[in-house]
Amino acid sequence: MLRVTDDVLELRQWAEERRGRPCRRSDGRIGLCFGQGLDAVMIGWDEFEPNFCVGRCVFVYDDAPDCTRWFIGTPDEARAYVSAADPRLTGAAGPTP
Repeated sequence: MLRVTDDVLELRQWAEERRGRPCRRSDGRIGLCFGQGLDAVMIGWDEFEPNFCVGRCVFVYDDAPDCTRWFIGTPDEARAYVSAADPRLTGAAGPTP
């Protein structure tokens, strides 16, 4: 089930349980990395957390065990992400079958 929070400690706990690490993507945005092969630079939580808070970000994540589905962005971006993930959650029209 998708959950949304602005609590960076909840975000960190979720990521660490899944062996995720904070990173900065090539577009300059902060994110989480799980494994290899991503175009991102690993950063520490000491850099990630202030950027998350100053950017007034929210964290959308799937709380299913071992799931690494997530999104970090503004509240408006998070609403769009959730809507695209499951239009029934927001009442938005989804793709036609």
